[in-house]
Amino acid sequence: MAEAADVNVNVKGTGEKVTAEQLGAGPTSNRGCTDCWCLLVLLGAWAAYVFVTVLGFQDGNPAKLYLPRDYSGGYCDVEKNWNNGVNTKGFPKQSFTMNTSATTDLIVKQFMCSTAVVNLMTGDTDPLLVQDERFDYLCSCCLIPCGKCGGSLQTGDDFSNPVLLGSAIGGKLNELQGATDPARLFSAGGANGNVFIDMWNSVDQYFNKVCLKECTVNFNTVNASSSSPREYIFSIAPDDMMSNAFNKLKNAPTTGSNGQAIASLQKTIENEFKFKALPLESCPYHPSRCVPMPGIEFEEISAGYCTFKMSAEVVNSIGSAASDAFVGLGGESLVSGLGETFGKWVGEFQRSIPAFIIVTILAFVTGFIYLVLLRFAVGLCVWLSIFVVLLIMALGGASCYVRASQCAGADFLETGKQIGAGALIAASGAFSSGCDEKLEGEGHNYKGCQKYSKGLNKCIKWGDASSSSIMKKYSLKFGSDAGTGIVPAAVYSDRLHNDYCRNPCDIAGADCNAKSIWCFTSNADQAWEECQPVGVVKPTCSNGYAIKSSEMRTLLEVCAYVLWALAVLYLIGVICMTNRIRLAIAVSKVAAIFMRQNTMIVLTPAIQSLISCIWCLVWVLSASFLLSQVPDDAVDKGAFLTYAEAYGTDTTPGKCTNSWPSGSVWKDETNCEQINGTYACWRCAPPRYTFDWRFAVSFFVFLWNNALMIAIGQFVVAAACSCWFFTQNSQKGSTGVIRKAIHWTWRYHLGSLAFGSFIIAVVQMIRYVLYYYEQQAKAQKNRVMVIILKICQCLLWCFEKCIKFLNENAYIQIALHGSNFCISAKNAFYLILRNALRFGVISVVGKGIRVIGIFFITAGTGVVGYFVFTAMYADMTPTVPVIIYVFVGYVVGKLFVNVYGLAMDTVLQCFLACEEMGKVEAGEDGYLPSPLRGWLKEKPALEE
Repeated sequence: MAEAADVNVNVKGTGEKVTAEQLGAGPTSNRGCTDCWCLLVLLGAWAAYVFVTVLGFQDGNPAKLYLPRDYSGGYCDVEKNWNNGVNTKGFPKQSFTMNTSATTDLIVKQFMCSTAVVNLMTGDTDPLLVQDERFDYLCSCCLIPCGKCGGSLQTGDDFSNPVLLGSAIGGKLNELQGATDPARLFSAGGANGNVFIDMWNSVDQYFNKVCLKECTVNFNTVNASSSSPREYIFSIAPDDMMSNAFNKLKNAPTTGSNGQAIASLQKTIENEFKFKALPLESCPYHPSRCVPMPGIEFEEISAGYCTFKMSAEVVNSIGSAASDAFVGLGGESLVSGLGETFGKWVGEFQRSIPAFIIVTILAFVTGFIYLVLLRFAVGLCVWLSIFVVLLIMALGGASCYVRASQCAGADFLETGKQIGAGALIAASGAFSSGCDEKLEGEGHNYKGCQKYSKGLNKCIKWGDASSSSIMKKYSLKFGSDAGTGIVPAAVYSDRLHNDYCRNPCDIAGADCNAKSIWCFTSNADQAWEECQPVGVVKPTCSNGYAIKSSEMRTLLEVCAYVLWALAVLYLIGVICMTNRIRLAIAVSKVAAIFMRQNTMIVLTPAIQSLISCIWCLVWVLSASFLLSQVPDDAVDKGAFLTYAEAYGTDTTPGKCTNSWPSGSVWKDETNCEQINGTYACWRCAPPRYTFDWRFAVSFFVFLWNNALMIAIGQFVVAAACSCWFFTQNSQKGSTGVIRKAIHWTWRYHLGSLAFGSFIIAVVQMIRYVLYYYEQQAKAQKNRVMVIILKICQCLLWCFEKCIKFLNENAYIQIALHGSNFCISAKNAFYLILRNALRFGVISVVGKGIRVIGIFFITAGTGVVGYFVFTAMYADMTPTVPVIIYVFVGYVVGKLFVNVYGLAMDTVLQCFLACEEMGKVEAGEDGYLPSPLRGWLKEKPALEE
């Protein structure tokens, strides 16, 4: 190949066409360092990353991102929790205890709202409540209409006798206290009925999340502990409207006319509303939070997290109902099943690691086989894909049209057949100017030329000798008695001579009167069938349509016409761009040859992915220190009057959830605060993580490094492919183009790659910042701002895709010309602008080939893996290993097609450079690859 001067071309970035002087000998070797200043900025970014990471190491605690938490947001096994929370050091397991307020809610309401208590509270003789207090009490019992209630409470039997009331309440509470067989608590035959059978649908309501020493701590621990169990005397939360009445009854004097009744009820409160609580050594919380639920045990599901496990006697009692509930809870049946299944999967995979290694190697072999096949079958794949797309649009339109025309009770395929037949007949030219296709009523006066039935069966001509026997049977049906007013058969034969589709019998009420025109057919299996006039495509639906809505039918018809119009435009576009499609096929073949001759290029994205994974792990570890530094004032430390005030509503932000990341809400029944005489018991729990400027710095560097690693991989492939393209055909595949590409990357153009990736990182960072503000607006219940920010993110996502496409082509320009990023991006932009249709066709064709490639390699790997596995491990189930092999095939397929797609873009730019130079050297001593010969005006290679 002739030597040409090595020059750094297009240094001014004019975007003009490439000349032979600029690229006569292929990619320039007269290179210099480009965009070095960006490397200094990159080093500064890394320094900032190290700085914020060091800050994170000082105060961060990554364990807070995964440590179990209790009901108040306090972390398990932590000495100092937020807002002077409970010291849980030595209590590493998140388990559950009974929420006594929720479990006793119906029992307390039955007790306090029974006639026996109501008489004491509001009776005519010495009532315990004054007039101003009675409304709150009666409202809390829903005994009067008020805003809190939607109707009367259904709490069970009503008692007017305090003794009987105490006995009923005692029976229910004894089950909760574990004083009876725990199976009764979860049995419909127990004192509580179905209440605790149904509680699994709202488990968070009936249990407290607490930090305990072991998951094995349960109701049995109360009696087995060496320490004395604590005792919890039930009390109603101060902010509850019933609290005042309960306390007055509890502390009322037992003298006077109601003294005996009050004493009986106080005895019930003192003896029955009493629970055993776990000792302090087992549960570090207030006794009210440490009451275990009888019949419930726990086991560890993962590090630090416990899940439900029923005791044997309870399981025997509740049967399959609890099993279904456990599935919702992540309980025993689900835990043990998943644990055993997952363990089996892991064990089988460990045993089959040799097969995994073999299949991984075969996945790469499958990829290279695909490249070899692509060299010869890419044209077939492309044209077949084009035809399939056209067919999908045409059939999609047909489906919409048939569905819109389908009659009630008619089969979809049969309707399609009728419509197709009508369309074929209309298009065949059967309609002639001498025929009147007008059809009125039942078609007795129809005089058209239709010769086919609805099922596309050819009609027999009336009066034909071949149809005389059939027509005779039909004529006999009418008879020949003139007194009946029926025309004799002979007259019918004369009148219908040489006609096809007709409805000759027009006698009202006669059996021969058909619904529409018809004919005898030549189909032996279809003696006769109805017809439609020529030009009528849609069937007539006398019983209505399958789709009742006329608007929906119209919409389907419009969709059909739109799809057909798109299909026509698509077909016209394909015809007009046939040459460009053929060029895309040729470019695809060249890219396949490049990858086949430089097999090691596939390792570029593999190594790139490995480095990216290592970087992601390092970054996640460092970022976890920053994320875990939730400030002390992340949420309000005060107490709030209502849940709505703390958590918010659909339209109003809550005090605990008005920013993102949001905190949670819990009720502190043992430490309520009084605000203007009203008890406030609701408090905030802080979020697990937070975002600040330090995380923003770290995250931006993460995005920049990711984009830079992608850019390096893209440039290596582009540089290697461009060097290969301009190498003599006789030497292609034997020169070290990959080594040269790697040298150019690190020696000359790392700054330009950093610049391009910096732009992408900035756009991505802006998009993520908008997402952050979208979440803030969502927390503030600002729906308008949420929509605006979503739209902005969508536009930025589109802009990011455009920038990535331009960057990729700019890297190819850098590989060809050695110019800096801005000049290369400008040249790439103008090159794309001058050849927009070619780039578009190449992009579409390349995407189709990549999809086929991923499918081929994935499916091939799965099939080969199945046979390898069954041959090596006949005694093992291949399901899970094959799924893993399919995933490996997908990953390998992505590696191949990503390199292949970039190689196609590089080959296209090299081709366009040759075209614009007007200097093409072909043959063994030339450089033009054979699939592109014929697309350019060839010129023999010059003598050295």
